Amino acid sequence: MQHLKLQGKITYKLDPQFDARIKATLFNLVDPGRKPEAIVEPENVEDVIAAIRYAQSAGLQVSVCSGGHSWSANHLRNNSLLIDMSNFNKFSVDHERMEATAEPGVAGSTLLPELMRQGLFFPTGHCIGVCLGGYLLQGGFAWNGPKLGLACESVLGLDIVTANGELVHASATENTDLYWAARGSGAGFFGVVVKFYLRLYPRPKYHGAVLQVFAMKHLETVFRWVHEVGPSLSSAVEMNVLISKKTVNNLMPAGIEVTATVFADSKDELHEVTAFMRNSPIKNKAFIRTPILPLSIKTMFKMVMTHYPENHHWGVDNMWTRASIDELLPYLHRIAETMPPPPTHLLWLNWQPPQRQTDMAFSMEDKIYLALYGVWKNAKDSPKYENWAADLMAAMNHLSTGIQLADEGLHRRAAPFVSTAHLHKLDDIRAQRDPGKVFHEWHSRPV
Repeated sequence: MQHLKLQGKITYKLDPQFDARIKATLFNLVDPGRKPEAIVEPENVEDVIAAIRYAQSAGLQVSVCSGGHSWSANHLRNNSLLIDMSNFNKFSVDHERMEATAEPGVAGSTLLPELMRQGLFFPTGHCIGVCLGGYLLQGGFAWNGPKLGLACESVLGLDIVTANGELVHASATENTDLYWAARGSGAGFFGVVVKFYLRLYPRPKYHGAVLQVFAMKHLETVFRWVHEVGPSLSSAVEMNVLISKKTVNNLMPAGIEVTATVFADSKDELHEVTAFMRNSPIKNKAFIRTPILPLSIKTMFKMVMTHYPENHHWGVDNMWTRASIDELLPYLHRIAETMPPPPTHLLWLNWQPPQRQTDMAFSMEDKIYLALYGVWKNAKDSPKYENWAADLMAAMNHLSTGIQLADEGLHRRAAPFVSTAHLHKLDDIRAQRDPGKVFHEWHSRPV
């Protein structure tokens, strides 16, 4: 690596600071047991090009990190060069065109509040610190996503450094193969995105949430109602259900939180789309019920993060399903009964995907999304908790129609995350764009 000259910083495997730099790229503290040969922190596009060309000449594969929120640490690979894009953290806004440019190291939790301050909106992710690089490549499940679609559907173009070290622009009219692949291939993308071009939207006039919290003894009643009401929800509502041994910011006992997050353009819409919560036949069983709570976007981010604290170890897995509630209930009971201590939780989303018109690599979603997040503080507890999520998802595999890459555990359990046809197309594009396999693929391929 001595011959790699950059403006940015290079940390080598033998440097005393190397392990600390590796740890700094991880939100999940579980040691993946894999290390690159060096970490490059480019300051500009020329640095990215130089790093890729060096990796080719040195026989190293390349992995990329933007914010480090990959639960499986997909960016940490042996015998590789890690390109950490955290210095690419600038964005600009064009009000007249209703567009923005943003680099991959921009956190959605930084971008969205600033856009809303300017009367604008983009469907960023729900967690603080999640950066646009990995988020947009894997699809992008977003604030106001049911109404605006996946965040990657609002990507108008990308500037990409390819496997041969060439800077290209990809859009609906240029390098269309890369444009197609970049929207849904996730960590298996074969290039380094250095800039995104984003479509913006007017800021919704009203946003907030309605919350109902139930004791665990009502699990079957709650999920039967949730399963039934899901198909009728307005696209202005994102409904999620969370099971944990602590509820409401970890202040209340074990139970089931049902939250309807709303982005509405009028008071009439706000009132209409939340009627299902006010009129719920099970609402009187809830030990906490709220009216519509108007919440700032910063408060909404903070509320989400009570379930996703920093400096913890994580074992995460997920699945899409269209199973009946009778098929799912035995597993929901098992999850509740075996759940490790909080903030471990199950997340259920009533997704009900639309017929998407966007032609892109992303191609796998279904009526219900289930994700398990095993969480523990001390590394010594890893043997006890690290396989909880993956083992339960494996037991439910016969009910699964695939997974999404945002909460993947592909290092532990192989599962489909794009359709077979789209995987073949990705392979064909990869063979053309990265014949030397400069870039790592996913931990495991679909089975």
